[in-house]
Amino acid sequence: MNSFLKISGIRGLVPVFCAVSVVTLCGASSAYGSEPASAVAQGMGNTVRANPWDPMTAYAAPGMAWIDGRFEIGASGRYGNDSTSLWQVGAYDAQTTRVGFGLFWARDSTEVKPTNAELPGWRKEDQEFDNYIRSSVLSATLGGGGIHHLFGAGLGLRYFYRTTKLGGTEHAFTLSPSVATVVQEQVYLSFTVENAIPTGQKDSPIAFSTGTRWELSNRFALAVDTVTDFTSVKDQIVFSPMVGAEARIADVVPVRAGWMRNGVTQTRWLTAGMGVENESVGLSYGLQLDLWTDEVSTHRHAIMLRVSM
Repeated sequence: MNSFLKISGIRGLVPVFCAVSVVTLCGASSAYGSEPASAVAQGMGNTVRANPWDPMTAYAAPGMAWIDGRFEIGASGRYGNDSTSLWQVGAYDAQTTRVGFGLFWARDSTEVKPTNAELPGWRKEDQEFDNYIRSSVLSATLGGGGIHHLFGAGLGLRYFYRTTKLGGTEHAFTLSPSVATVVQEQVYLSFTVENAIPTGQKDSPIAFSTGTRWELSNRFALAVDTVTDFTSVKDQIVFSPMVGAEARIADVVPVRAGWMRNGVTQTRWLTAGMGVENESVGLSYGLQLDLWTDEVSTHRHAIMLRVSM
């Protein structure tokens, strides 16, 4: 009898062990809570690190909080057929005082639903398993710089919170120093050390990122971002490039396109977007497509409302 109970207890632990393993594998390769790209950037290959008109830029590149002397606030939401959702609120103010200030909050949710075949030892008919990953980040940015807002330096204070149904919760605090500049009012550049204080958390890998945006005219822009990640993949340095373009029709309808490759997850995305906006307010839509990873293509849709002052 005792032997039977012991064997039954061990068997009962198999599904739990397998479930935890699946959650770990599914959540280990992407930094959910640190996703900075709004619907605007998602339409341009996630190029967010040198765009002074995007409220989320001050989180992605804190040095940009001082550039151009702008006040931006916005909210963005995204949902995909891969059971992921992303909600963001961001703002920065480089007008009111001599110090730029920014706030950012994001929450990324992922539903993990492995099939029974992916859970060895757990094959009861009609038995299902699901789990979730909730990753959030709250960030405050301080920035300042040179005269006429042509050069800026900033520091992002980031608090990460991650919870899973079976894995519990994780907390982490880190810093992200950054510098940025604008050359001849056309080329915006930023350089950021991402999460300079090691935390060991999946959402806050140590990385070095760059952002470049070239305003060829008031109707056309090109952008290139890069992220060099030092800790997400063990014993490897991974590189993620992002490129995007934006053209304006009649000065109020931006049309966007881009491409990105995530070096951590080894996924590639085609992106597109459009919007209606002027100097004061804007409404944008962004689309991301992964046509290579799975048999069924993954698509994500985002929308953003922005207000400028």
